[in-house]
Parts: sequence; C-alpha cells; structure tokens
Amino acid sequence: MSATNSKPEVYVLGNGRSLKDFDFKRFGDDTITIGCCLAYRHWEAIDWYPTFYVNVDNVVLKHNEKAIRNMILDKKCKGFLLSKSIMEDWDHFDIKKHENVFFLEDLRCNPFSLFKNLFNFCSGSVAALFGCDIGSKVHLMGFDLDYVELIPECMEKEDGVLVITSTPETNPNYFCDNYQQVGDHYNKPNGKSVHNQSWKELKLILNFTETLFNVKIPVMNYNPKESISEYFETKTLEDLPLQ
Repeated sequence: MSATNSKPEVYVLGNGRSLKDFDFKRFGDDTITIGCCLAYRHWEAIDWYPTFYVNVDNVVLKHNEKAIRNMILDKKCKGFLLSKSIMEDWDHFDIKKHENVFFLEDLRCNPFSLFKNLFNFCSGSVAALFGCDIGSKVHLMGFDLDYVELIPECMEKEDGVLVITSTPETNPNYFCDNYQQVGDHYNKPNGKSVHNQSWKELKLILNFTETLFNVKIPVMNYNPKESISEYFETKTLEDLPLQ
C-alpha cells in the first residue's frame, strides 16, 4: 500500500437526521467529499454535488437507476461507486465510455484494495472504506444508526422490501424529509444487525491494515450519538474542521 501522506483528507457524508439543516456548500471546490444513496435529491435542490457518489444497495439502485444514470451522463460527480446489479437495466448504456464508474464487485477482487476483506457492508460503510482507500484522513458525519425501522408512511411487501406509500412530512431517519418519496422501494434498515455490524467490521479491516502493513488511516467521527462512536474517535459536528 502506498503512503497516505500524499493523499487528501476526505469527508464522508451520511444521511442521518443529525445533518438536518447542514450547509453542504461549506465544502470548498477542492474538498474531497463522498455522498450516498438518495441524498442526490437534496443535492439537486441546492445545486451542489459531492466529489464521489456511492450506492451499493441493490433495491435502491434498481428503483432509481434512471436518476443515477443521468448523474453519470451529466457528470454531476467526478466518480461513482456502485454495485453491478444496476447494469441489469442498462442495456443501452455503454459503461465502457464512463471510466469514472467503479463497481464494488471489482474492488473486492483487487488484492491491493482495502475492499478485499469486505464481508458485511452497507452503502455508508462502503463510502467510508472508499474514503480510507483514497484519503490520508477520513472525516465521518451523519451516520446516526438510530433508524425507525418501519415509519408510518411505508408498507412491507411479502419479500420484505419496504415501499413508501406517501412522502413523509417528517422523516425521522434522514436529514431531509423528502429523502424518501412515494413509490420508493428500499430494504428495512436493520440498523443493529446490518449497519452496526458493517461499521464494526470496517474498524476491524482498518486494524488489520495497520497491523499488517503498518499503515494507519486516521478516522474521525463527528456524531456523538452511540451509533459508530464506539468504533472511532468522536467529536461534535461543531468541531468539523471547515471554515
């Protein structure tokens, strides 16, 4: 692995309620940011996009592939990390023309990537691991993990997939209330069994990397909720090193 001091610091943006009213435009043009999943709806509204976009949720990808494809075509972000499952709906989309699109499945097969040890994951932990792969220091924000598993505005299908039946006026799980909209399909959050386990394993991957390669990637969490604070050094959002 290459030395980390030649790499930039990276800000990884979760979608938790703790980022409600946060001004994303505080990030300068030279700041490397990574955002996830359906937050693109808010980015479009404020005319700001992160440097990289990450979404490896097969259900969310399938039901939002047109919007994601448009982001790629319009070059809204400099790079996109996705699951190959999205290509099932891309019959007329030549992915070879888009060298800025990367796939999780390929990274997991790369022996020189941190992703080679990935087992349990969610889009947030993948975004954070991607940040660790490209950055000298990683700043985490908005990863709350205190999901309301079933909000009143959803119904559960027989296969366990959840569907938004009406756009929530207030969504307790996300920083913007229209993050989820009527008709959206998504997986049950499973905050404790899936998300928390993903972050725990991310920390183990970083510990393994430090032990084996003597490479330490500093990670700072700016969310004092219980969530991921048990795995990473934690400060408050007010301590975020931005102007």
